Amino acid sequence: MDVLQTSRTARETGIAMSYQDWKEKRQYKRYASDLPVRYRELNGSEGAFAEGTILNISRGGVFVATKSPPAAGTEIEIVMNVKTPFGEEREMQARAKVMWSSDRKDEEGMGLSFTDIDRHTQYAMLACAYRGEG
Repeated sequence: MDVLQTSRTARETGIAMSYQDWKEKRQYKRYASDLPVRYRELNGSEGAFAEGTILNISRGGVFVATKSPPAAGTEIEIVMNVKTPFGEEREMQARAKVMWSSDRKDEEGMGLSFTDIDRHTQYAMLACAYRGEG
């Protein structure tokens, strides 16, 4: 199976893949970030939040650096505090699916694809990264 077929299969099934496998398949431009984020699995018995850092953001998703990423295919809720374009700091939430995860030292974290995010949250996150504020 070639890389393209592997990537397509992983995207459809949520199989864990490395960052290198995914970076060529992005649909949207990514922006560097260092925005703190909290996340938790949505499995019917929502537990405590874990912490991580969003290292890059796009319209379609984020990469979250974290020491204990959930497995690929896991649905999660993410919560972050971002500055709106009007200078207000707000807590914003989104839901996402873990598309790949890695616990390797050189790429600890997870690639997320948004499944439910309102346009205001999306815009505020992108604007924050673009302005260098997160």
